[in-house]
Amino acid sequence: MNSDNYTITITHLYPDYMNIYGDIGNVIALKQRCIWRGYKVIVKNVSIGEALPADTDIYFIGGGQDEDQLEVNKDLIKKKDILIEQVESGVSLLSICGGFQLLGKKFFSGDKKVINGIGLMDIYTEAPSRVVSARAMGNVIAKINPAVFSINQNTWDTVVGFENHSGQTILSEGMQPFGKVIYGQGNNAHDKTEGCVYKNAIGTYLHGAFLPKNPHIADWLVERSMKRKYKSFSLTKLSDNDEIEAHKAILHRFTGVRE
Repeated sequence: MNSDNYTITITHLYPDYMNIYGDIGNVIALKQRCIWRGYKVIVKNVSIGEALPADTDIYFIGGGQDEDQLEVNKDLIKKKDILIEQVESGVSLLSICGGFQLLGKKFFSGDKKVINGIGLMDIYTEAPSRVVSARAMGNVIAKINPAVFSINQNTWDTVVGFENHSGQTILSEGMQPFGKVIYGQGNNAHDKTEGCVYKNAIGTYLHGAFLPKNPHIADWLVERSMKRKYKSFSLTKLSDNDEIEAHKAILHRFTGVRE
């Protein structure tokens, strides 16, 4: 099929509530990389009280302030059956920080309240304890988990970004992390895991915006969603020389490794 005949629909969840640290740049990156390939791109914004579209190929939800996150959670629970059904059918999803936390089963707040998430991922997040009190804030480098995430474009096996969170996220047995932290904290202060991958859904704590710094992950999301929609789809390779050099520079700056 000619690339001009491909259409991809990206749904940005709660852009008016969940959009800190440049998270909207992830939607811009997805859109632009598809346009460069000649695909038609449709971006839909869905907020509180609005229905999820039936034709989404990729969902995105960013991070937010605590109060906004609580309001979004109330609405997202009303939408959870449709969202979970779509992800189970192979729709791609990227969630950042607070958006990632909302996909879990529970959040245990500092005042002993239990806030239910939508349960797409078998994870839970707890407020920092007296033992773990400092925020996780700063640059992060993680090795992508090869067990669940295969990069087929002869490119790098790391992701880079910026984290700023106090919540400690724990993956239940059977859940696979997105990566293993080699610089920074990641999900919590104990196990050096970063994020979570379930089917074609990725949760991560990496802001910054994440996808412009890691275009190989953008391509993974696009490829997975388009192969679901167009069975004979093959992703056109882009020239990412500038992105690769920028990525290598970040690796060298924080780990001393030159590739």
